[in-house]
Amino acid sequence: MKETSTDKSGSQTWITGLFVAGILVFGAGLLMLILGPASLQGGVSLSCISAGSVLMIISAFRLSGKGRYQQDERTRKIGAYGLSWSWFLTFIALFAIFWLNVLGLFTPDVSTLAVFLILLMGVSAKGFQWWFFRKGDVG
Repeated sequence: MKETSTDKSGSQTWITGLFVAGILVFGAGLLMLILGPASLQGGVSLSCISAGSVLMIISAFRLSGKGRYQQDERTRKIGAYGLSWSWFLTFIALFAIFWLNVLGLFTPDVSTLAVFLILLMGVSAKGFQWWFFRKGDVG
């Protein structure tokens, strides 16, 4: 089935809009950091800078790789399997951390645990998807 040009331009426009929004949020964070009161310099401005950076990076990758990403049933299935395996691995890690904490062997603070789980979920999802793509299929 052939895509219409409005579908492509609509998606392209949406991703370009996200890139521009990222630039605006990043710029607002920088302005708050430089010109804002001391109360804004810690949390709000750094959050805006981080969120703007993420928006710009993700949308730039999507814009640059527009022709490479083709989805079909197999790629969607592999993506879903990779995400479900990542969720299960994170569940097992939470279970292990709970027991390590109960036994007093490892007692992480909340920020360390949050960063660990965020990285575990993101890296393992991409890793599992890469592994399934290398295998060729799941099932």
